[in-house]
Amino acid sequence: MTLTIVSDQEGATAVLREIATLCRAHGAEWHPELTAEVREGAMRLLAPPGTEGSLITVPLPLLVPIEGARWGEGESALELLEAPAAATALQRELLQLMVALYNATDKMGWWRERHPARLAERCPAVAAALAALKPGPDNKRRPPARCFLATRSLECKPDLPPGAPQPMLMPLVDLLNHHHNGSRYRTHGGALRIAVAQAGGDECFTHYGHRRDGLDLALHYGHSDRSTPFAHSAPLEIVVAGVGRIVVERQVWGIPAHPLDPPRVALESEGVRLSHLCCHRDHPERVRMLLLLALQGGLRRRGHDQERARRLARQGLEAIAAANIRLLEQLISAAEASDHPGGAILAAAARHQGAILQEVLG
Repeated sequence: MTLTIVSDQEGATAVLREIATLCRAHGAEWHPELTAEVREGAMRLLAPPGTEGSLITVPLPLLVPIEGARWGEGESALELLEAPAAATALQRELLQLMVALYNATDKMGWWRERHPARLAERCPAVAAALAALKPGPDNKRRPPARCFLATRSLECKPDLPPGAPQPMLMPLVDLLNHHHNGSRYRTHGGALRIAVAQAGGDECFTHYGHRRDGLDLALHYGHSDRSTPFAHSAPLEIVVAGVGRIVVERQVWGIPAHPLDPPRVALESEGVRLSHLCCHRDHPERVRMLLLLALQGGLRRRGHDQERARRLARQGLEAIAAANIRLLEQLISAAEASDHPGGAILAAAARHQGAILQEVLG
């Protein structure tokens, strides 16, 4: 089964054809109407609108491990110095081809010049605004190749030998872009399987997994995503008149396990403490009701009658939204003043974030 390729770059077309031929020879399958498109370095997979069923199946031995690979230090192109020792001959060949594909489409150039995370490295005002919203480690100390490849890899547990999940590159599957309603990665029967999932057009999407909200996606993958319906609160410590102190702790990896997981709530003498806060546009009543009940409970314990406690609790929710929006506006201002292509991506993601928080809490 030949993969249809529509491309404005001859080099990328040739490499993609080699990848598809090699994958097909080792058991990969795809929908007969699937098309791989390359336009100005951007890659995606297309199928006629309304296509259903299996989109692509890639046997696990075709996934390419990158843990342990050695890379050149340059930022102009990927330079593979040494493949992982555990890689098979087939995986080594595919790794070379995928490096060639990334270089043919100038992916490192895009990452170097346009990725929002690089803006954060270059602009102190953007870095400061992000530190208040998303405190945590950054990519500054990692080699450029590893930073870039983190945006292309999937944590996958190989069949043999058994072990912990490790980052793997995904031939052909790598061309799928993210959408909140995209098809989830499924590994069973010795293969990575993706079903057809579209969003009203011919492009096919996957869901990259994890609990990243729109701002997280912009910082990690470098694009502004408006399909994600939830937003995480920044870590906060605010004092609201009549309500007291409200603390939202810093979100840590693995919490929440799902965007709808409620926070742990601790009533304190001066107010309330939340382990995290995630607001979901499609289910606003869940977090809203939990917070209102928690705040009202604390206020009633401090002697307020039911009606006043209810009114003050609503003010508490509005204050959480307002505090987040102030931080997001600082990021928007710094990003738009930066004159960097990644600034528009960050600003759009921040506005999307603020709209969700305002809708759920305000």
